[in-house]
Formats: sequence, structure tokens, C-alpha cells
Amino acid sequence: MEKLAYVLWKRAGETDRTFAERLLAETAPELLASGARFLKISVVDDEVAPGAALRIGQMDPPKAGLATFWLDQAQERGPLEKLLGETCDRLAGYLVVESRPLVPVNEFSRPGERTPGFHLVSCITRKSGMGHGAFIEYWHQRFRDVAIETQSTFDYIRNEIIRPLTEGAPAWDALVEEGFPTGALTDPHVFYDSLGNDLELQARQARMFEHVQQFLDLGKIEVHPMSEYAFERRLTC
Repeated sequence: MEKLAYVLWKRAGETDRTFAERLLAETAPELLASGARFLKISVVDDEVAPGAALRIGQMDPPKAGLATFWLDQAQERGPLEKLLGETCDRLAGYLVVESRPLVPVNEFSRPGERTPGFHLVSCITRKSGMGHGAFIEYWHQRFRDVAIETQSTFDYIRNEIIRPLTEGAPAWDALVEEGFPTGALTDPHVFYDSLGNDLELQARQARMFEHVQQFLDLGKIEVHPMSEYAFERRLTC
């Protein structure tokens, strides 16, 4: 099986709520009926609005959602890609390889219902001049523990981009999904799991920044908090 990931942009003038409701109520059932396996949809909505300060990016308009699912082979994606295209103003599709350094233990919901907390959906590009092999080695080997040890994440999914599937898709190297408790939307101490200790917070922020600047192009990163809805959850890779 192959995993496909589609970054979504809502229609001009459409509210986050309307886009999210339509994507979940109308498009998700159609995707499932068309053969999507392990469908997961993340969307910007009213639940994550308090976390506006966590947004990072230069794109205008910013992305509004992410849909991921599995097919026996990516070349069968036509009907599903058409459904997604009819739902939004723009989409960028990718064939990805998933790895999961951190798998949720308690943060579950029934199929199609909102996952507790929220997810940061990040589109990342490797640092200029850094080869692909060096990027993967740093991200997977050196940065993995930093990401887990400095933050309150309960879910961590790396989607390494193998190739774009849609014309004009941004040249990102990976899409990242990280689950956080709700309090992390507004409280840096919760986000960095620093237990109210200002010195510990500063140390964790400094450690994180020290490492991300070693392998990421920070001028091209796109980060947005979203609500996640899993329609068939995968517990292992």
C-alpha cells in the first residue's frame, strides 16, 4: 500500500468552519466510499482558533487542511483526487513514506470524531545546500529525541515526500503531524512541557531552535494548528 497526502486550501471567502464542516460531512464519506483506507483529515476550525500565535508561514492564503489516506497503488488516486479538488480552491498532493517516532496511547476518539487536543501540521523544506541523505539523517536520528523531549507531544508522524502527485505542488521535503494537548494552544509552558518553570521553558526553546536551524529552511516552513479526525486509525507503521 502507498500513503498519499493532500494539502488543502479553502475557497476564497469561505470561513474555516464552513470548509471544515463540508470536508468532514460531505467529502470524507465520499473518499471512504471510493476506496480511501486509514483516512485522516486535519482542518483549521474554531477549536484551534485560540492558537493563532502558533502559526508560521509566508503563504497567502495559508493552507486550511490536510487529508491523508492509503491506496493499494497511487495511480488509482484519480477519483479521490477529483473529490478533493471539487471541495477546495487548491490542493497539493504527494506520495509520502510514513514513520512514527511517537504513537498515541490515550488520545483516541471514535472513527470520524475529533481527536482530543490538536495537531500541528507542518510543511518543511531542508536547509539550502543540505543533501537529501544528510537531511534525513539529521531529522530522523538527531532531531527525533529533541522533538519528543522538549515538547508535550503525544503523537508524532513524519511524512517524507517521495514525489509530488499534482501539478504545481510546492517543493517541500516533508509533511509533519504532531499531536499536542489543548492547553498548548495558548500556554508555552504546556507546549514545551516545562511545568511552569521559566528557566526550563527557555532552555527547551533554545534547544529546539538550535536544532531546527541546522536542517530546516526556516523561511519556507508552514506551520498551522488543526483539529484531527481519524476515520480508521493505524496504530503501527
